[in-house]
Amino acid sequence: MIHLVWSLINLLILLYFIYLLVGFLRKGKAIFKPQFKVVSVFILVVGIIQVISATSLKSTTNKILITDAYNNVNYSKVEELLLEENLTFDIHMSLNYSIDQNMDVPISSQSELTGFVSGYEWEFKSIATETHNPDENAAFVATGILKWNLLGVTVFRELKTFKGFIN
Repeated sequence: MIHLVWSLINLLILLYFIYLLVGFLRKGKAIFKPQFKVVSVFILVVGIIQVISATSLKSTTNKILITDAYNNVNYSKVEELLLEENLTFDIHMSLNYSIDQNMDVPISSQSELTGFVSGYEWEFKSIATETHNPDENAAFVATGILKWNLLGVTVFRELKTFKGFIN
């Protein structure tokens, strides 16, 4: 429930920023009400800075290369896992395997945030897993950082660690 509230706060602040920007362009300083002037100016300035700096942001792929010492001619398979399920968003992870002499060799892993992700950003940091037989379960440990953003500014960073088995 807290994730939904945070997303709605982000949406409301974004709408208020758009209202302030359009109002400032049309009416000038008259848009700022005296009792909310400091907050309104702060939201307008931070929003404009975020819009300007958004063009220079690097995008993270959230992909981790586990090994590059595998034979490209082998068959491969992908395992999909749901790491966390919330009311508003889910964290998914996929593991790519090379099938080498009846062993599943992990090659790479990717993780993403799906759903209503307003105000959140997922940064996949590490994955630890092992080579295993196809009929066995393999343990994994995945870590990442869930960033709680307000108008694009990170307010809180939450370290998340997931442990489980790959069927």
